[in-house]
Amino acid sequence: MDKNQSLLKNLDWKALLLENYRDLMLTENQVMLILMCDLCINNGETLVTPDALSLKMTLDFKEIDKLYAALLKKGFISIVDDASGHQITSLDGLKSILLEAFLTNFAKKKEADKPDSVQNSLFATFENRFGRPLTYIELETIQTWLDEGNSPEKIIQALDEAMSKRIENIRYIDKILLERRQAEEFSKEGATTISKNWRNNLEETQKIIGLNWVDKDDKDK
Repeated sequence: MDKNQSLLKNLDWKALLLENYRDLMLTENQVMLILMCDLCINNGETLVTPDALSLKMTLDFKEIDKLYAALLKKGFISIVDDASGHQITSLDGLKSILLEAFLTNFAKKKEADKPDSVQNSLFATFENRFGRPLTYIELETIQTWLDEGNSPEKIIQALDEAMSKRIENIRYIDKILLERRQAEEFSKEGATTISKNWRNNLEETQKIIGLNWVDKDDKDK
């Protein structure tokens, strides 16, 4: 037995069906038909046909036949040969699809629950270089650099430049990153609007948090 088959045996595929049927573009009637097929199979009716289903459901035969054909086309229900060569109804295709959905959702949740390793690594690097814990504003500033598209490598390079001048100051590193962004923009377009927009945004932030990050001489430039 392979790993997926083992997982299928331990998963409640009916619960997964009810949780995921809308994502699978299934209607409530199709879900009911699938569950009825499963009941028939468990009761020993190996080959479940629309005729058999019409005896157990309130839907008319034409509707059941239409639903059944659609599920066959999507691969949620299949007619296969067993070891003896007899045709049987199988829901293995549906179960495999549900398992795949479960594993995908599980992986996404696991990834979402993981701490941001890039962010935490940067925080640890700064604290190691500064020799102290970062303040809340410093943590927010580093996060803002990342949100603005600065790569961790660029941020570390700016930190290295500041540390080489023995300047352990987030404000100085912020100015280094700004100047480099301006230079990159200028090299691409011959001019830049970053400085004006960035400083306007920064000054608004300063008003809110009551900090004076940019010296008067810098503003006059």
